[in-house]
Amino acid sequence: MFIKSLIETKLDAEIESALEELKSHDKMSKEYGQLVDRIAELHKLKTEERSKQISPDTVLVVAANLFGILWLARYERENVIKAPKAFGSVMKLPR
Repeated sequence: MFIKSLIETKLDAEIESALEELKSHDKMSKEYGQLVDRIAELHKLKTEERSKQISPDTVLVVAANLFGILWLARYERENVIKAPKAFGSVMKLPR
């Protein structure tokens, strides 16, 4: 649905490459430990990159709420809303 950033795509490629290389080493070798450390560091960078971005779901909920509020305000200007719970139809942000 949403396109990954260029940085996240490159980090995914590096992680995949390291995982493929990991298969060719013995679990007790020094290189295996270094590769595991490298994968952990790349994964940490990937999660930091992702945390900087706003969730697409959050953007969608905020946009839908703003649209609903503006629509109700326009409708209120033309026709008075008599129901006291008219704004109950506005979606709440997930936590």
